[in-house]
Amino acid sequence: MKALATTLHKAIERRAKLSAITNAMRLVNGIGDGLDGLLIDRYNKHIHVQALEDRWHQDMDEICRVLTDAMPVDYLIVKSRHGLEIKEKVWIGTQPQAIVEEHGIKFEVHLNDGLNCGLFLDMRKNRRMAGQFTKGKKVLNCFAYTCSFGVHARAHGARDVINTDISRKILERGKNNYQLNGLSSTDGEFIKADSVSFLQRAFKKANNFDVIILDPPSFARHEGKVFQVKRDLPKLMALAVAVLNPGGALLVTTNYSEISHADLERILAKGLNGRRVANLQRVGQDEDFTGTNSFKESFLVGLWAKFL
Repeated sequence: MKALATTLHKAIERRAKLSAITNAMRLVNGIGDGLDGLLIDRYNKHIHVQALEDRWHQDMDEICRVLTDAMPVDYLIVKSRHGLEIKEKVWIGTQPQAIVEEHGIKFEVHLNDGLNCGLFLDMRKNRRMAGQFTKGKKVLNCFAYTCSFGVHARAHGARDVINTDISRKILERGKNNYQLNGLSSTDGEFIKADSVSFLQRAFKKANNFDVIILDPPSFARHEGKVFQVKRDLPKLMALAVAVLNPGGALLVTTNYSEISHADLERILAKGLNGRRVANLQRVGQDEDFTGTNSFKESFLVGLWAKFL
């Protein structure tokens, strides 16, 4: 028990400097922190624990004690993952919703909403980069989820933003995130649509953008169509390149562990269709994801491509 507590404290201390910019972060990233099969995320005073192995349940009281000693905890939920099956148990509190903040921007999260609580913590640095690049720009945020990239873009002065997602319910949460930050939106800023189909229509109508964000799921089913990132990413990226304005930028990311940075670069090169890239930058998970890409539950590769 003492060894577990010491390892947990070290992991928490390792993230202490992040508190200057956010109250939402990964506190334990499995094997990267010497705690294989255990993931712990902090969302303000709410804690989200994922036990990837049953052995962690016998230590959960000790884990909770360490966490509550280290920080104020209003809510703590433990989720056990067995393949596609998820079992949940609330250890502390009754209110699963919380407001978190990163770089002065607020987001609402729901800890009892499956594995994805409303904000992908590993994308923090990429959201910040996108925001800083979007001032005065026309932005397309595909697979928008709760519109965190759209929020950052608007907060940094983007001229126009379109957020597309297949879930109307999720887009409503995106609208709530806009409201949390006092951001206005225009008609058509939140579009329920398959992002591939939206890009196809944009190409036909010559509806071009200055910045495009592509963060697709590994797998999705919508209206009888199936999206598989390994199969469909080349088409998706080529479509995005085709509707980028001169001097535009594309961010593409995936957490599918069978695609590498080198794979993304090869896919991009094949879809350029004569366009030239001025600058290419590899990106990934933020610094609290220690041991990133060493196991599939903590995997992210991405590219920022800036075009001539």
